Amino acid sequence: MPEPSTAPTASATSSAAAPSFHERLLPGIGAWIVIVVLGATFGVVLVPLSYTLAAVVGVIGVIALCALAYVTSPVLEVRDGQFTMGRARIPVRLLGEPVELRDQEWARAMGQDFEPMAHHCTRGWIHTGVRAEVLDDEDPTTAWIASSRRPEDLALALRAAQAN
Repeated sequence: MPEPSTAPTASATSSAAAPSFHERLLPGIGAWIVIVVLGATFGVVLVPLSYTLAAVVGVIGVIALCALAYVTSPVLEVRDGQFTMGRARIPVRLLGEPVELRDQEWARAMGQDFEPMAHHCTRGWIHTGVRAEVLDDEDPTTAWIASSRRPEDLALALRAAQAN
């Protein structure tokens, strides 16, 4: 009797492909310091009652706030012809040429050239990003603008997904 095959079945291989780009917009080092200090503060207020209780509550506070900061950080992802920013998603075929924004271009996009009708997923501690115009005439959104620590990689992933 032949041995059963160990090759993946059709159902195992039909899962979604790995993303061509994935980035979680985590806080910067300054925010992490504030998060740790704030979490430890929960324990410090209990020092008059008990040092042990204060240490336990402080550690739990730091862990809880770090986990909350991680979980609430939005994710940018390009996968299966879709661009996802946080909970929002758009097919890449509806986006124009992605433009990397650095230094002055980013400052201008977040300041004097701010587009209120664009969909923004930006973080104040990230000073680079990507802008892609929305090509759908039915969509009132003018563009998608995202903070990214790796704008070249994001723009490249969007271009590659648009080419497919």
